[in-house]
Amino acid sequence: MKLKQLFCVLALVSMFTLQGQSVPAPQIKGSWGIAFALPFRTDKMDFIDPALGQKILEARNDTKSSLSFYSGALLAIRRLDSLGVKVNPYPVDTQLNGSLAQSELEALYAEHNIDFLIGPLSDRVLPALSNWSVQRKIPIFLPSIPDAQQVNSLMIQGVSKNETLRKQLLDYAKREWKGQRVTIIHDSEELNQAQSIAQRFPNAQKVDATVNSNRLLEVLTQKMDTVNSNWVFVESANLKTASSVASILSSQLRFSGHIRLWSPLFTNAFDNDVIDFKQLSDLNYTTSAVQEPLTFVSWGSQYFAEWAKYPDKIAVRGYDSVMFAVLQLSGLSITSPEGRKFFEWAGVTHPFNMVQDSRGHQVNQGFVLIALKDMEWEVIGR
Repeated sequence: MKLKQLFCVLALVSMFTLQGQSVPAPQIKGSWGIAFALPFRTDKMDFIDPALGQKILEARNDTKSSLSFYSGALLAIRRLDSLGVKVNPYPVDTQLNGSLAQSELEALYAEHNIDFLIGPLSDRVLPALSNWSVQRKIPIFLPSIPDAQQVNSLMIQGVSKNETLRKQLLDYAKREWKGQRVTIIHDSEELNQAQSIAQRFPNAQKVDATVNSNRLLEVLTQKMDTVNSNWVFVESANLKTASSVASILSSQLRFSGHIRLWSPLFTNAFDNDVIDFKQLSDLNYTTSAVQEPLTFVSWGSQYFAEWAKYPDKIAVRGYDSVMFAVLQLSGLSITSPEGRKFFEWAGVTHPFNMVQDSRGHQVNQGFVLIALKDMEWEVIGR
């Protein structure tokens, strides 16, 4: 009941007319039930006082992430309906409580046909949901957990492991390297990662950002070659470090291509609106990702027509998760002509390259390498 109240308050359920698509619709039919196990946190909501409820919502990242994910999923479901594909969504508020989430799922299962489970977004309640998946023999898709600890044969890991993303970016950098001076800026806890990069590039220099936090400007100014090109790799999840490095390096630029900024860390701090986008563009910022940039999303105008805003990365992940689930449930292969046609029609921006892990479950090894140039994102590898 609380979930219904939340969706009504936020006007999450409404009708709209889909715009025409330039890609021909694939021939796919079916009817399935998909459960969404997300931390909506209705236990923290105040439905009596709208003003207080809005303040609580704005302060809770877990609630906002869940609503964003689910909004993308709903758009996917409505687009699928135009194909004659019926998906019945069943949201479950995990409240970050495994036993509660499992009992809620069981109650839904007793009343509805559930063919697929999407969620959770974090591994806190994963053990309970994984157990339920095994008991009911229902596939469970993890949209944002790259390294699940407890797995089963029905589990599908939807995003690439951190080491996959790192390796692909560093392999690309090594192929492109033409003798540029390499400097590696790292937090103290990322020393091993910094050393692994240094082994790839002769004479690479390492700078400990934790130790040199008060003198980064001085140190980086000394490290940069003022005549020849420089490559700077940053191994830090610290927003202050990332912001300082981008600002300092931008001020050191002498010519186009003088300094190129790389970030192989999956949870890197550069993916933040606080960082100056133009500085990153001037530095030809290059990184690896689990999805294409938001500018590549083809259905953004439809999302805007529905929610009066453009989709963020989490909404896109919700959308793509549903499209992947339907492809799996329909029995089509991702690499088959019909599977590729379906993903093209859907406008999926997550690369799905599924392989069987040694522990028996499916793992996505898809990736994209992206770079900023002239204020625009480019996909430079996949």
